[in-house]
Amino acid sequence: MLPAHDPYSIPYLSNSALRERLCDLDAEIEGLHAQLARVRAERKIITDALGSIVYPILTLPVEITAEIFAQHLDGLFGEWFQSPVVDLQNARSAGPLFLSQVCRAWRSIAINMSSLWCGVRASYSGRIAPDWRNLLEYWLARAGNQPLYLDLARDPIQTALLHSTVAPYSSQLRALECCLPTPTSCPVDTIRGCLPLLRRLKIWWTPETEIDESEMTPIATFSEAPELRKVEISYLPLRWISLPFAQLTHLTLFGQNIAESIEALHQSQNLEDISLDLQGPLGETQLIPVTLNHVRELRLPNDFEWTRSYLPYLTLHGLRSLEIMSEYSREDDVEVFRAFLQRSQCTLDSLSLHCDFRVAMSALEATGNVSKLTIYNIDWNTWNLEQFLVQITSDPTFLPNLRSLHLLYCETIIPYAKVVDLLSARWRNPEGVARLESFRFIRERGDTDDEPSAALQARLSSLADEGLDIRIQSLNHWKVLDNLGALDRGRRAIINVCVPERSFS
Repeated sequence: MLPAHDPYSIPYLSNSALRERLCDLDAEIEGLHAQLARVRAERKIITDALGSIVYPILTLPVEITAEIFAQHLDGLFGEWFQSPVVDLQNARSAGPLFLSQVCRAWRSIAINMSSLWCGVRASYSGRIAPDWRNLLEYWLARAGNQPLYLDLARDPIQTALLHSTVAPYSSQLRALECCLPTPTSCPVDTIRGCLPLLRRLKIWWTPETEIDESEMTPIATFSEAPELRKVEISYLPLRWISLPFAQLTHLTLFGQNIAESIEALHQSQNLEDISLDLQGPLGETQLIPVTLNHVRELRLPNDFEWTRSYLPYLTLHGLRSLEIMSEYSREDDVEVFRAFLQRSQCTLDSLSLHCDFRVAMSALEATGNVSKLTIYNIDWNTWNLEQFLVQITSDPTFLPNLRSLHLLYCETIIPYAKVVDLLSARWRNPEGVARLESFRFIRERGDTDDEPSAALQARLSSLADEGLDIRIQSLNHWKVLDNLGALDRGRRAIINVCVPERSFS
């Protein structure tokens, strides 16, 4: 074989040298073809072997894979929306967009499952990402004709920017959360009369300065929504919006004027659930008392500073559940509370409190027939807490119908001896009172003083084995949320301080 020649020198070779070099190149080409054939043969063997590998997840019927996708979305369930809602900020790590990136088969299933795309949150604490409008438009298009559950924004500028994208889908809106500007600059009026499915509405408003109301007309966008039943309004003055109050069953008013709210309640005779966090001042306004016969649940999340101003004007004959989150209630507020109950002539079944010991005891004396009692953020001293537990244990006239007692986020050391006595008395020996079925005691701070004796531990274990639903925890503050989340995954009787290695059914 002749050595390779410089291409520029080839024309100067002799005829015999050129013929010999050509033979060498033909032989080299033939060898390369043979080598390529061997590589291709080996490649086919490898691809055939890979093709014979079966990935079990890809052999599932499409219906089963679709159900798995639906279960994945359930983990993103939005409590208020009552539907899974995917946040666009995390769309590539959870939800249908994430699923569609796994493989071609999953992409086909995810894109064609319209139910995966019907809930989306486009709220953002800062500026809207440049591609959000395009992503939202793509998202809504994938939802087909499914009812939509949308959280648009917590900022009026963002709402305005996204409104043009959402407006064509207004007839599919089932639940909507958005932040509205003032009536003079409201961009959402174009969807008025186009909300046949809307059932849940949450409105935020960010107060602006120097607002001239002289030429304002109320926002009427949601006045024609025949299915609307649940409304939450934060800070937006009620005089600025027109709503079909008469058809509502759930109403939450936060940061609202007392007089305007009472007037709205007069129009809302079908309400079943109310949350009120109202503000004054009333001035010389004369409030007209309102009676609502269908309300079953009432929440008063603010302190009694304003509550005492409007509670005397409410009468709720059908009330069954009451939650008062008044951390700094005064003792004389109990008289306002007692008068409200007497006027309503209602029978409370559930009571939730957040108040000091004296106010709590007075409130419980006024509502002695409750079967479910929850007390939050207890900062009582040890003597007060023990007195409370002892009274339940020894006095059959005190909370005689009690079936569920939850003491949550208590700052006091757990008095295990008193707890065990109470549980034994109300579980094993009810004697004319209801049998206690569920007990919770969660302390925010954990230390060695929270560990019970072996004898008390054995008694707690015995009660749990008999079927009493017990959950006692002593938590470091920074671990509260993690521990609660783990516990809530299953209904178990747990004494994690007493017997950390054992759970009770």
